[in-house]
Amino acid sequence: MIRIVLSGVQGYSVDLSTFSAWFQTAAEHGPSVFYEATSFSDYPPFNVYIFWIFGSLAKSLSLFGTRSFIYVLKLPPNLFDVATAALIFAFLRRKLQFEHAILAASLYAFNPATIFNTSIWGQFDAVYTFFLILSLVLILDSKVEYSVIAFTLGVLSKPQSIALAPLIAFLIAKEKGWKGVVSSGLISAATTLIIILPFEWGNPLDFLVDIYITGYVGYPYTSINAFNFWAFHGFWESDGGRLLFLDFFTVGWLLFGALTAFALYHLYKGLDGRRDTRVLFTAFVLLFGFFMLPTRIHERYLFPVFSVLTLTMPFIRDTKKIYGVLSLTYLANQAFVLSFLNRGESISSWTPLVMTLTTINVVAFLFTLRHARTEY
Repeated sequence: MIRIVLSGVQGYSVDLSTFSAWFQTAAEHGPSVFYEATSFSDYPPFNVYIFWIFGSLAKSLSLFGTRSFIYVLKLPPNLFDVATAALIFAFLRRKLQFEHAILAASLYAFNPATIFNTSIWGQFDAVYTFFLILSLVLILDSKVEYSVIAFTLGVLSKPQSIALAPLIAFLIAKEKGWKGVVSSGLISAATTLIIILPFEWGNPLDFLVDIYITGYVGYPYTSINAFNFWAFHGFWESDGGRLLFLDFFTVGWLLFGALTAFALYHLYKGLDGRRDTRVLFTAFVLLFGFFMLPTRIHERYLFPVFSVLTLTMPFIRDTKKIYGVLSLTYLANQAFVLSFLNRGESISSWTPLVMTLTTINVVAFLFTLRHARTEY
């Protein structure tokens, strides 16, 4: 009910008009010719099915062009986000009493920061987040094949899902060996092919590469309004600048690569005890690091950390503090940016609010790294 009421609040007008056009295009032309029928779309193909289903719903109710359409437009991410809360409850209920499991799920379901993303801004980050959490839950249940399918659907929803690719591959290798990694790759390829067949029969690899590359190369900047390390350099600054002999783009990915090696090394050392909690905390480290370290990161990309962090809160005391701090900074990041975007004004990172909240995020990240060492 809260999400439905808030869905009437104005989000980012440019995003909403773009989504509206995509919903209408998918409803009128169907998924198979969506990319040819629309003038521009950098969203991967799984989203087109969502545009088609809910666009067809809006079309059948004659809602296009009406004020009520906004509720249909924001319905998919809200449904996926509530489904993520249900998944959190189902996973924790097997380990905790009902009261503790429902409390943890409620802390996620009623988090103002995630509700802002889905119900007010109207973004689709909840879709790939659901598949990432489902993938983690399945692989912890040793259902590797289903986990691979869920993870692949996450990547086919948003490319940011690749932040967990090293962890998923590591767990598959640990569970099934390298033969399992190969078979999982085949399962992922088959899943991808099934999803994209309605769109492309000729050269599916080029089809996917074009979509992902178009979305990625279109933002060759340091921080795209994200309160991360690169905000200290400035928003929307070219990531072609150099630090010693490396450009910022390379530096960011090298830092994330080092973080990945650090996280997986410590997970490997401590995997025999408290396995589920350590895997989930490693997922949090990677998702948080993906927001903080590479360039070309948008303000919304912190979204998936809250679901995976919720799964660890009953078992790691300090994660409650991190959850509270990041909820505050993420909500402020989104609200601050949205207010400027809707006014059509440029955003400077050199303001006391941005510098303060960015510093808090950096401290929280360093605290997370310190905790990662001691936790393992």
